[in-house]
Amino acid sequence: MDNNISMVRGDTLSFGMEFEDFDQDLETAFFTCKKNYDDDEPVFQKSIGNGITKVDDGRYVVRVAPEDTKDIEAGAYYYDLEIGANSDIFTILKGVLDIEPDVTRMG
Repeated sequence: MDNNISMVRGDTLSFGMEFEDFDQDLETAFFTCKKNYDDDEPVFQKSIGNGITKVDDGRYVVRVAPEDTKDIEAGAYYYDLEIGANSDIFTILKGVLDIEPDVTRMG
């Protein structure tokens, strides 16, 4: 299954996730991006209240803001989306985030 995502450096990336028959809020949610799997620090990380927002029962939106990617080098990065509920942790999405160079804002 190909879960690779492409975006232009300095643009907004936004996507939704929906959980059917899920009658509680997520305890945790992290969308983490790293240059290498074993890097100590992420390039950026979104969490509930910081880029991950509940929009309705069982529905959340992940938003990567322009400032999260505007200063990073174009190229391939690794990401995953991990959620927590009922003291359980699930990685529900992972793949490569391809950051493409921008033409309008070349600097």
